[in-house]
Order: sequence, then structure tokens, then C-alpha cells
Amino acid sequence: MEDEVKTNEQQESSVQKPRKFTFFGSYDHSLDTKGRVIIPAPYRQIIGTSFTLSITRDGKGIGIYPNEVFDELFADVCQLNQRRKAVLAYQNTMAKYSFRDMGFDSQGRVQLPQKMREVFLGKDVKDVEISGALDHVRIVSGTVAAEEENFFFENREAILDEIADMLDQE
Repeated sequence: MEDEVKTNEQQESSVQKPRKFTFFGSYDHSLDTKGRVIIPAPYRQIIGTSFTLSITRDGKGIGIYPNEVFDELFADVCQLNQRRKAVLAYQNTMAKYSFRDMGFDSQGRVQLPQKMREVFLGKDVKDVEISGALDHVRIVSGTVAAEEENFFFENREAILDEIADMLDQE
């Protein structure tokens, strides 16, 4: 009986619980001529006054991370085997495109550094999607957002089956 309890406790501890930061929904916005974008008020309220601007985990966009979330992500990345070229490439790119202690201006905008915009959104991109990504806010070009949405709906059944298989294995 005691072993059974430990097994259940171990299973519960391996399941990720929702964080205190939860970002949902999506908004379409445009970058202004200076590369600033308005971050919707619901996101700003959760993020607070200081945050880290970095790449998204998939490298397809720009992430606005509460500092606490970025610290956890960075710690995870630093624990990877640095002898592997892929790990070094990701760590170097993450460090290069991470900006700590960023803040919003009085109009709720964030300045996206020019090189970061060009690399992760596209050189002449103006229209972006700002969306909740559970523990951070994600900014991608309108084109990437449309591609991801199409991919999901074209592959919805296979994606849901794969998720069901993962849940069954737990």
C-alpha cells in the first residue's frame, strides 16, 4: 500500500502544473515606424513592470517572459550538454537575443530591437500576432501565425491522437 502511495505521488510530481503566469488569447497588431508594438493590457497586467525579451522556445518569434519564467528557462538551457553543437548554437542565439529588465512605455508599447525584429519577424514585417503561450507572450509575424494555424487545422486529428497517446502513457 505504501509503495502504491509513493508511485501516485511520484506520478503527480512529474506532471507539470499550471504556473502562476498564464497568458491566453491572441491579438493582431502592427509595429510602428520605430519598431514598437502595443502589448494588450491583459498581458501587461500579468507581466508587471520588468520582463525579459528573448526568442521563443521554437525560435520562430519573440517572447516576452516574466523574469521568473525566463530564469527557469535559462537554467534548463544551461544544464544541457554544451559539447553538443546544437546546444551551443541555441544557447548562443538565446544569449544574443535576450534583453533583461525591459519595460513598457507609458502607452503600453515595447521596443523590439531592430536586429531581433529582422531575424525573427522578417525584414519589412509590420503586421504581427501577439498571443498567449501559457507562461509567456509570443510575438510572430502575421505570416507565421497563419502558417501555424493552417498546420494545426490540416493536422488536427493526428495532433490530437498524438496527445491522447502521450496522456495514455502517463
